[in-house]
Amino acid sequence: MELRSGMVAVVTGGGSGIGRGMCRSFAAEGLKVAVADLDEGAAKAVADELSGKGVKAIAVRTDVADLASVEALGAAVDAELGGVDVLCNNAGVFIGGRTRDVTPDDWRWVMSVNLDGVYNGTHVFTPRLLARGAGHIVNTASIGGFLTAGEAAVYSATKFAVVAWSEALRGDLAGSGVGVSALCPGPIRSSLADCDTHRPAELSGVGNRSDVLWDMIKDGLEPDEVGPIVLRGIRENAAWIFTHPEWKGAFEERFGAVLAAMK
Repeated sequence: MELRSGMVAVVTGGGSGIGRGMCRSFAAEGLKVAVADLDEGAAKAVADELSGKGVKAIAVRTDVADLASVEALGAAVDAELGGVDVLCNNAGVFIGGRTRDVTPDDWRWVMSVNLDGVYNGTHVFTPRLLARGAGHIVNTASIGGFLTAGEAAVYSATKFAVVAWSEALRGDLAGSGVGVSALCPGPIRSSLADCDTHRPAELSGVGNRSDVLWDMIKDGLEPDEVGPIVLRGIRENAAWIFTHPEWKGAFEERFGAVLAAMK
């Protein structure tokens, strides 16, 4: 897909981390940006930063786990920016720890954001993109959508699902003018390790925690490095967008083992 000045990008989780990096990269290309985030102050800070550079940007408080909230985001984008060309379903949370310690609240929280949030964004914005006959959807998964370990089981379960949903959606929309990519980052120095602060009070039964992620990501890429990689993936209509090609060996080992088991 060709990215042109004046197009509109919608980024959930746009107030920090990878989302903020994508917002900055879209703005650098002249796109108008809707910065959607549960943290309204963070969204506004990013929107103000982009506006200060002469880019049209709006901040919209959005709870991706709530379909009505995402529908309100869609209405705001239509009214204030004139529609959508690129949708990035990026908002996500992480918890880690032993699988035996995962509580029902742990499970519901991560599923509601990482998986329901992607569905809600797709549900609201895909008809708009199809009506325009062009556009692109980027769903943030993870290398954890292909590789997993017991200490990240719930997170990986959602990211495996996001990869599957993205692949199915890509096939369904083939020929429509709307492309779909699964963004599969490796370690990124983001605020994901602090996402417990956004955990809703009604899902307070904690078994796994977010802060255990820090040791895995502290030496990772800076979030702003991801934005240009995403832009390249959109332009190439890549099915999967990876940030860490050095993980190729781990993928070969996994899929080699899968193929070897098919006797």
